[in-house]
Amino acid sequence: MLKKLILTLSVLALGACAFNNDDSGADKLNKKLAEQNRKTAESFAKVEGSYTGNLIRENGATEVIQIALILSSVQTGTNTDGSAQISYKQKAAYTRLNPASQPITNLDASYTPENGLLNILNPAATTNDDIQTIFATIKDGIMSGTVKSKAGIIGRFNAKFVVGGSANGGNGSDEEYYDRLRRELTAISGTYYGCVITTKEMQQRNVPSYKAKMTLSLFEKEATGNTTQPTLVGEFRRNYDKTDFTKAILTGVYRSDFVPATLTLNGRYPAGTNGYSSAFKGSLSASGEYVADFMNGNGGIEGKMYFKRGQTYPAKCANVDR
Repeated sequence: MLKKLILTLSVLALGACAFNNDDSGADKLNKKLAEQNRKTAESFAKVEGSYTGNLIRENGATEVIQIALILSSVQTGTNTDGSAQISYKQKAAYTRLNPASQPITNLDASYTPENGLLNILNPAATTNDDIQTIFATIKDGIMSGTVKSKAGIIGRFNAKFVVGGSANGGNGSDEEYYDRLRRELTAISGTYYGCVITTKEMQQRNVPSYKAKMTLSLFEKEATGNTTQPTLVGEFRRNYDKTDFTKAILTGVYRSDFVPATLTLNGRYPAGTNGYSSAFKGSLSASGEYVADFMNGNGGIEGKMYFKRGQTYPAKCANVDR
């Protein structure tokens, strides 16, 4: 009996030792994950941060861009004790600084330190115009590469390392975008004087050409968090209408990334105008000259608009008396 008891205790002891020295299962997985995280962090450490430079588009236009390389922590599972399994992921954010645009975040990045190659993929790209991939090399703090969409090459860029670490600026926040957009909209705000040269069809309907004044200004709209979103608003007044019955309240979209820059304005009118609405679609030069089609709510063109920021009328308005 005693021999059997000693033998049983010996077997249990050996089993306990074997359990304590077991290097499989959860412990082995965690060690492997820790080693992968170490390698990912080491390979990214020397290039992590923000790069700013110029992108030359295929149409010749130049844009100021910023690419941020970010080391991100992602939970990929749960251990048997309930703790989280964390994996390091190489991520990126792409921001057009000038002209301003909404940042593209949560891009998948892959950097190879042996040859300096960087591949960035946008998993959210859906249309032919969306940025899909960025192929680049990084050497001596300079990132050079190509930005592509599904339709082909968007442009080529050179960007210089400006700040290191994912905790620093340039990671594509809404506030950064709003600040850039705020500066752009402030630059085009002001009073524009001009005229609408009505079409022959409108003139046959007794709507002659007329002069008008247009004001554009920056308006801060409430946004999520402790910030406001800058928007473009304005008014359109016809000189002949002293009662402001045909005054339009404008909201606009300015696209300085197009060549030439475009400005689209939508007009709402008083209730007594039977639901009439208008849209101005045209280009705005750096000197403040706005040339656009005056369109009604049904898409019909009522005339051509010629406006200029400042106190003088464009030459096209010289023969307009109304």
